[in-house]
Amino acid sequence: MIRTAGYLVWRLCRITCGFVLLVAGVLLSLPGIPGPGVVLIVVSFGILSRDFHWAGKVNAYLKQKWHDVLNRRKHNSTMRKNDDG
Repeated sequence: MIRTAGYLVWRLCRITCGFVLLVAGVLLSLPGIPGPGVVLIVVSFGILSRDFHWAGKVNAYLKQKWHDVLNRRKHNSTMRKNDDG
């Protein structure tokens, strides 16, 4: 019984931390406010994905977009090298 209560407290802390980071990331992403807003948003979805299916979907979507950007950047840099030569 104590183990179950401890798990529920830990889960509540994890969910609270995830939502606090999400709100902080959104606030830091506003124009004119310096800070790592996008990073906090991605981290918060990573934390929340353990408890919420929708957060897991958003996290997977953001990871896919990040890999698309990296692949596009890599492809563009190799195309420029080929054009220069």
